[in-house]
Amino acid sequence: MGQQLKIPFVSGMKVGLGFDLLTGSPSSDRVIQDPQTSPPQTGGGQTVTTTFRLVQETNSLQEALGLSAAVSGSYAGFSATAKMQFANQCAVTQYCLYAVLAVEVINSCVTVDAPALVDPDATDLLTPGKTDRFRERFGNRYISGLKSGGEYYAVYRVQSFDEQERTDVAAQISASFYNPALRANLNAAVESMKSTSRNELNVNVFVYSAGGISETETALSEMIEKAHKFPSLVSGGQAIPYQVLLDEYNGLKLPGDNLNFFDQEQQTECLLFNSRLLNDFTTLVNDIDFIRKHLDRFHNPDGSPPDDVALQQARQQCLAIVDQLTRAISDCTRDASTCVHFTQSPEDFTSRLPILREPRPGLQRVPRLIGTKAVISSGLFQFTKNPVVVDLLGEQGFYFIIDNPEVLDFGVLGSDPLPDAGTIVGQTPADGTFVPRGSVLHVRVSPLQENPGPTE
Repeated sequence: MGQQLKIPFVSGMKVGLGFDLLTGSPSSDRVIQDPQTSPPQTGGGQTVTTTFRLVQETNSLQEALGLSAAVSGSYAGFSATAKMQFANQCAVTQYCLYAVLAVEVINSCVTVDAPALVDPDATDLLTPGKTDRFRERFGNRYISGLKSGGEYYAVYRVQSFDEQERTDVAAQISASFYNPALRANLNAAVESMKSTSRNELNVNVFVYSAGGISETETALSEMIEKAHKFPSLVSGGQAIPYQVLLDEYNGLKLPGDNLNFFDQEQQTECLLFNSRLLNDFTTLVNDIDFIRKHLDRFHNPDGSPPDDVALQQARQQCLAIVDQLTRAISDCTRDASTCVHFTQSPEDFTSRLPILREPRPGLQRVPRLIGTKAVISSGLFQFTKNPVVVDLLGEQGFYFIIDNPEVLDFGVLGSDPLPDAGTIVGQTPADGTFVPRGSVLHVRVSPLQENPGPTE
């Protein structure tokens, strides 16, 4: 028997019906004789699976939501389920990080007992080898089981032009899931990060729930609370059918055991390749939309500003490819002879797109310090660092050191004190350059006296 697949439940699905994995539709007639079902012989109670992962690609997001084409056959999104529409709403782009909280609750799972093909309807189509007609009527798999319970997904979309900042916020959300004390302060912590961010930090949440009483959560911490309570929300009468199991016909006793789905395997491989490519082009369209909303943060590789007209043209070209891929995948699901690997790739476009302006993620622009008073008087010819400068640099993640503090020592036999003593006359790194956040800036200051007098 081949790999058993799990796909979202949609109206019309019943245990014992056939299912065409390529088109995503159940048959209208039963293909399994008297599909008597029974629960597995295990103890009662719920089975709860909770996962929390970070993703940054459309394919990875779909996998986290149980929609991966390789696992569920959701080729190109042709399973027109609410969950697939939810995945599309998240609009994956490389400039955001996605923290996915997933909860699956199984109250019961019934499976068909001793499955056998309907006779003579199904077996007659196989005896003479009419497998094409068999598939037209009954698909390439059959529905062998049904799960009831529910599932809950919260997708936190973390946007920032600083990669480290995205990671830090996602880590804060993850830690809050496991630590109630952190969870209580999650909303305030994220708002604080947003208020001090210089990289346009923003966090949006997308929520999908199947089963239980529908509630609208508005705060980040409320989604985590809902995830913890979700098993109790889908117990008893609040449970719904939310997933079906698909098995291959090859695992059954077949007339002559000559049912060959070799062509279908070729179709599946081609559909999987093209559907992943379709996801990549969809992400590319999202990237272009993101760049167009933030043109001031991007520039072309030669340093010139982005051309919005050129971006619009690239977007239209990508959308045209999305349409071509969609049609090609649709044709391939119906006719194996039309299945071909699509030759264009997103890399044909990405090399022409604008790139992030400096500072690159994790870097900060060095401010101009020359002409600024690095010190203030704290007594008779005694100096301390200027707290205003210290605070302003601290807000940007910098700390400064005076490389020539000896020029501020007072010589009693020297000339009169100078009014501009302690003014910054040189700095390293130079202003306008970019360095990692937290770097130390080295400055040189003007002397207290033109001539400090004789030294010992």
